[in-house]
Amino acid sequence: MFQDQSFSIPGDHIDCHLVGNFELQNRVEEVRKSTWAALCAKRPAAFDGALLRMASYWVEGERLSIAASRTRFSAYVATRHPTFGFEYPDADRADPLGLTAIVLTGDGNVIVTKRSLLADQNPGGLYLIGGYAEPGESDGPVDLFNEIAREVEEEIAVRDVTRSEAVAVGLAYDPVFCHPELFLLMPSKSTAADILSGAEAAPDRNEASELLFYSVDDILDDNGPHMNAALTWSFIKARKFLQLHLR
Repeated sequence: MFQDQSFSIPGDHIDCHLVGNFELQNRVEEVRKSTWAALCAKRPAAFDGALLRMASYWVEGERLSIAASRTRFSAYVATRHPTFGFEYPDADRADPLGLTAIVLTGDGNVIVTKRSLLADQNPGGLYLIGGYAEPGESDGPVDLFNEIAREVEEEIAVRDVTRSEAVAVGLAYDPVFCHPELFLLMPSKSTAADILSGAEAAPDRNEASELLFYSVDDILDDNGPHMNAALTWSFIKARKFLQLHLR
């Protein structure tokens, strides 16, 4: 776990280098097997996909560098609960790198999603756009902008976010579903109404039960339309990083 890190780093100044595979300790590996079996019994469609694990990061000026390895979703499920560190003080978590996109529309709104009630994490909570970075099959550079742009396209069918306009605004550690999360502001030229209309064709549209849009002022206002909603950790952190970026 690490302290929140706020910054304003251009999207083309993010480097990520992938080396090797992360392995759980033997006793945690047994927990992974049993935990994954229990999850699959409840969710037969669960897929044990490869995820990108953030091993370390550093910021130098306006450049963010991340060292990474491969892990799997089942390893994350076994190590994501907050008490893991107390139960296994000498073991490392899977720590997949999560990515949150703050999609800013051409007419000054932010796209907000309400999580599906069937979602594994934060069902029914207000969220933005996001997922976990995926590693390549070979060691070497990983393009994190492409990873988050893929999530934006898959969830809301927006294809006009560009690397030159994207800005990484913060990095934080989720204490609820324990993993690091990178937050990026991603401007789109499309209007909010056009995005909501076109999103029905998105392949992962069912990850959200509802799509909304709020003005930037409403997002930043503590008494805004989200005041009485169930807010996810990533929504709360995105607001904080956006406030600092726009200050």
